[in-house]
Amino acid sequence: MKAELHSDYDLVVLALSGNQHAFSQLMMRHQDALYTYIQRQFSTGNATEDLLLIIFDKAFRKLESFDPQFAFSTWLYTIADNTCIDYLRKEKTLARTFRHVSQKHDQHISAPSDPESELIASQEAALLIHYINRLKPIYREPIRLRYLHQFAYEEIASELNLTVNSVKVRLYRAKEILSKWIIQS
Repeated sequence: MKAELHSDYDLVVLALSGNQHAFSQLMMRHQDALYTYIQRQFSTGNATEDLLLIIFDKAFRKLESFDPQFAFSTWLYTIADNTCIDYLRKEKTLARTFRHVSQKHDQHISAPSDPESELIASQEAALLIHYINRLKPIYREPIRLRYLHQFAYEEIASELNLTVNSVKVRLYRAKEILSKWIIQS
């Protein structure tokens, strides 16, 4: 099967019939442009590759919802937009909370803050630590090393005897779980 001879729609139909090579062709066809789009639109830093995989995974799982009335790329970019927006919203929530936890953990707050801010930060830190402790150990240890001890990915990988990619995946999953718990609380 030569991908150049098939339209996106033809590849979707083949993929829906169980042809995984067809979906791989769709990925190959769109991955470079989508990667560039994610970086330019969302400034996701090191997470771009992870987001790209998540987007294609979502697209594969939702392929039956593709409407051939529209271009496949339009549908794919909609999934990308929603995934990146969710990611950035979760990152912002977690970053703020982790920042408070790190400040409390390090006890290096340079300027005195007002009592109300201290109380809020303390409550957020306690809640986050409570949720971190509820994580499965495979997620708990990387998140502690990364955000409470400021380890680099390579240091976490060495400490836990994992690959850097495994560390990134575990951190991503841990942050997803924590985000859901924090948003629901």
